[in-house]
Amino acid sequence: MKFFLRILALLFLITAILTVIFYIQGKVDNVTLAGTCAAFSGIFLNEAAKLADKEKQVSKFFLEQSLSGFNHTVELLRDRNNNRLKWISAARILQQSLYLSKKITEEEHKSILQIETDRYRHQLWEILNPNDKDITAAFFYGASDANLDIHEAAKQSSIPVPGEPQSRFSSVHNLSEQSLFVIWNFMKFPENYADPLSQKFSKEQTEELRFHHRPLYEYLEHKRTYHFINGKLHNLSDDK
Repeated sequence: MKFFLRILALLFLITAILTVIFYIQGKVDNVTLAGTCAAFSGIFLNEAAKLADKEKQVSKFFLEQSLSGFNHTVELLRDRNNNRLKWISAARILQQSLYLSKKITEEEHKSILQIETDRYRHQLWEILNPNDKDITAAFFYGASDANLDIHEAAKQSSIPVPGEPQSRFSSVHNLSEQSLFVIWNFMKFPENYADPLSQKFSKEQTEELRFHHRPLYEYLEHKRTYHFINGKLHNLSDDK
């Protein structure tokens, strides 16, 4: 619409100029049409400017909301907790923030977004730094002791808290793979971000983690090898 209004303004301006030229050449009797066309040209230019300003304000709104969501995500994880619910919340906020960022239209806003996205991506990487002694496979199982053996961490993650059913798979302590996928994709794979909460790490992506984030790789491999109920570990291959 903005482009269309500018085209109309240009057409009316050209008509006004041609009318004046024709009047000078004696081909028309008066320049009333020129004044009318010039007025319409100004009106259309003014409307185009208003529309452009509105689009800029909308773009700015989506930029601010996106950056606020990125910041909220980092703040939820800044203390390096391994609370399942906080991670799910952080992932959902991040997902929605990325969705809003797609609505940014102004180039200067997109540049700001890119700069800030890199900054928040770096902060999340520092939180999940695989070279840190506290970020282990046991961490992803929700263990309070990061040095706990991965088997023991898995067992403990399945012990129901008071009030939980005693015969179901525990989903209280270990971090959900879906939320980890969202966070990791923001950190490492921002281009492939279609409906992340419905996805898990592919076999190829998991294999990449072997070199880029060993603790997360060990956690995912262990979780796909065993299931755990009421503090007991069962090898999935035994169920086949």
